[in-house]
Amino acid sequence: MRFLSVAGRLSFAAFLCALALALAAAFGTRLGYWDYRFGVYTLLIYALWVAGGALLLGLFWIATALAANKATDLRFGLAGFLGSLVVLGIPLYHFLQAYGRPPIHDITTDVEHPPEFVALLYQRQDAVNPPDYEGGRRVTMDGKTYTVTQLQKKFYGDIHTIGQLMPPERLFNRALAAAKAMGWTIVAVAPDEGRIEATNTTLFFGFVSDIVIRVKPSGMGARLDIRSESRILQDDGGDNAAYVRGYVKMLASE
Repeated sequence: MRFLSVAGRLSFAAFLCALALALAAAFGTRLGYWDYRFGVYTLLIYALWVAGGALLLGLFWIATALAANKATDLRFGLAGFLGSLVVLGIPLYHFLQAYGRPPIHDITTDVEHPPEFVALLYQRQDAVNPPDYEGGRRVTMDGKTYTVTQLQKKFYGDIHTIGQLMPPERLFNRALAAAKAMGWTIVAVAPDEGRIEATNTTLFFGFVSDIVIRVKPSGMGARLDIRSESRILQDDGGDNAAYVRGYVKMLASE
């Protein structure tokens, strides 16, 4: 059945084309060959459309092969179908993870007196988002208006200052070890100020979040605050909150 073979090979070819476009979108953006808007909203969109075509062709191949009880070009038909699911599935998974999350990009354990960037200011000169915490900035979500601080408290109420009954110097060393264990790029370490600055870069598209950690004496122990802010994303899909939560867990294990 010639059309069965054609459908299988076309599905596989479309999958390869979609994969090439998706990889170009992700790593071309990360390497700085083009702006993230072109990578995300042009190349990636084309990749998803082509992957959708590959999926439909793969489904047609499977239905026809089952009806005819033949497996002509099995490797092409199945590879095209399964491969297109992967190309479509990764962005879909990220979208579902971000669905319903507040449209903010700056998360801190101390919304009243958030840690401030110092060394990272030099790297943020081309950043879209300002370095100062905009807790009072108004954001619309589900037809209602909130401040950034209100949205963080509403959705990320578990993110708060960490207090420890130990000397600040010891907590600072643990904080630095945890930051390194997270795989972040350490930019500045200032023990006298109790400040650590680092960056986290996503594998795909190279989106950067800037992170500052502050350790201060508190009563008989010490307190730690952390802040994570995206440089260019206006809506991080919950990623910065995930970085903070992951760091808190890592710190507890140090």
